[in-house]
Amino acid sequence: KAGEAQFETNRNAGFTTVLTVSRDGVFNGQSAVINLAGETVSQMIIRAPFAEHFSFTTLRNGQYPTSLMGTFSALRQMLLDAQRLQTLRQAYDKNPRGIKRPETDKSLDALLPILNREMPIVFNANTEIEIVRALNLAKEFNLNAIIAGGQEAWKVADRLKAQNVPVLLSLNFPKRTAAASPEADAESLEILRLRAETPKGASRLAQAGVKFAFQSGGMTSINDFLTNANKSVENGLSKDAAIRAMTLSAAEILGVDNRLGSIETGKIANLTVSRGDILAKDKTITHVFVDGKLFEQKEKPKTTTPATGGTQPAATATVGGTYSITINIPGQPLEGTLSLTQQGEILSGSLQTQLGTTPIKDGKVTAEGFNFTTTVELGGSTFNLDVSGRVTGNQISGTMTTPQGAVAFSGTKTP
Repeated sequence: KAGEAQFETNRNAGFTTVLTVSRDGVFNGQSAVINLAGETVSQMIIRAPFAEHFSFTTLRNGQYPTSLMGTFSALRQMLLDAQRLQTLRQAYDKNPRGIKRPETDKSLDALLPILNREMPIVFNANTEIEIVRALNLAKEFNLNAIIAGGQEAWKVADRLKAQNVPVLLSLNFPKRTAAASPEADAESLEILRLRAETPKGASRLAQAGVKFAFQSGGMTSINDFLTNANKSVENGLSKDAAIRAMTLSAAEILGVDNRLGSIETGKIANLTVSRGDILAKDKTITHVFVDGKLFEQKEKPKTTTPATGGTQPAATATVGGTYSITINIPGQPLEGTLSLTQQGEILSGSLQTQLGTTPIKDGKVTAEGFNFTTTVELGGSTFNLDVSGRVTGNQISGTMTTPQGAVAFSGTKTP
């Protein structure tokens, strides 16, 4: 439905245009490309319909298909049935004498634009086997296919390139939904490897020459979109390629690059303005234009300590020094040394443990404490580590967010 207020959160995050479709069932229906502004539906629509969407999912309550293989087989059979129906209709239209009039079947009719390559089909597929099945189906029926999700698309990058199949690559990176605890089940190496490898997928697709664009992939917090785009950059993707994956490449895949995706004379005026690098943590989205209409972002209120008796607002905390810390990994505490070098609000230094020494990146100091990111190598894979904490006297404490969830750390400043 129309109405600009419902999209305020997305616009505040820098979005101007989206691809919208239902997520229910195996056949998700047809999608539309819309602007996030407009008083009527017709004002919002850029392209409708865009594609048919298909999900490798199963149905509950005993309904067929109840397995992924069944889901694939059901789609293949429906495509075969639609092909046969089209052949019968063509024969009947050419010479109807002596031929039974073909029946009407709306479900099969909906597949004819896909079979005739008049409309793309988007396969929601994340695992290697799902993507391979989708590519096999696209090859068998000569479909104009697109992969959406694509967590393991990099594993079949050569096939994607050979079949000229683009990817709407999800930035909804896998993560643990609950903090690690002694009672929590240990996660498999396969899950840990998936978390480590997924942020590298964009770089690998780019290196293979596969066209791709970023998508949100149903993430619960839209603010994770730019955060995870930056993680793709940290894992080998160039910044230019990351920006293109959110703009022109997306428009090209959606078939609207003659109207959107770049700043050119005659194109729709959809613009996002940021203060600072749009992929950096400290960036601020200041203005968003949708179809030429300005949506100015509200400044976040600054938190200060009220001045009383001539005292000043709270100053930046003092956190510099070397600390002996213990990272409280359940069942396996890890000792280490955290060296913090502070220059005003900028923080640098290193984290040293038995896993090695890694430099601090994007370090910041606030009135409440500090935060930074670093990386850890384990089992041949590299994991991102987000650290936040505070210093009270000679004591330091905080949280490290690892691929297995959040773990606490604490320690003491060394002389």
